[in-house]
Amino acid sequence: MADKIDPELEQLKGALDVLFTLKEEFAQWADEAQDGSKHESLDNVLNHVENMEAEYRRRLDEAQKG
Repeated sequence: MADKIDPELEQLKGALDVLFTLKEEFAQWADEAQDGSKHESLDNVLNHVENMEAEYRRRLDEAQKG
């Protein structure tokens, strides 16, 4: 079973790295947006990425405990 957990942990960590990078980029783009609708759209995307990051962090915590 340990063989199965290690790849899963690595996949979750990799996904978190990607989500963190996306979150940082979308946050910067939202800050730089001049148009109100663009800013709102980017904020919506940023919120979605943040929610995904929280879910993957939860899964990683669960996998590390289990």
